[in-house]
Amino acid sequence: MKVRRVNRYYCDFCKKAGCSSGHMKAHESWCTANPNRTCRMCTLIGEKQRPLADLKALMPMEYAQPKEFSLDWVDMHADARAAALIALREAANDCPVCILAALRQQGVMGDGFDFKAEMAEAMKTLNEAHDYEY
Repeated sequence: MKVRRVNRYYCDFCKKAGCSSGHMKAHESWCTANPNRTCRMCTLIGEKQRPLADLKALMPMEYAQPKEFSLDWVDMHADARAAALIALREAANDCPVCILAALRQQGVMGDGFDFKAEMAEAMKTLNEAHDYEY
């Protein structure tokens, strides 16, 4: 019988784990739970990344869903959360990854933000902007 020990590396900010220290260091640098993250999407589209603290300030923590979910809470803050999401989208220059990072770090998830759809639209716009020659 063979016994093999394997090193396992964990992100300091989220639950992601892997067997490669290099990949985990890279992941940590852009992890959406990292308050000092580097946005790869902003780099890709050539935009200057907005300070995450400024983005988080636009989505106050009182909009985070309480542990005990209630429909009264949803109705009470629905308009304020929608207005805050519009302001956050404008401040983040429509970068879906920056918006996700701000929402995730504030504990405010969902509420009209579909990361997968937003990312697909951003990539479609980016690809259409490039004139590829094959």
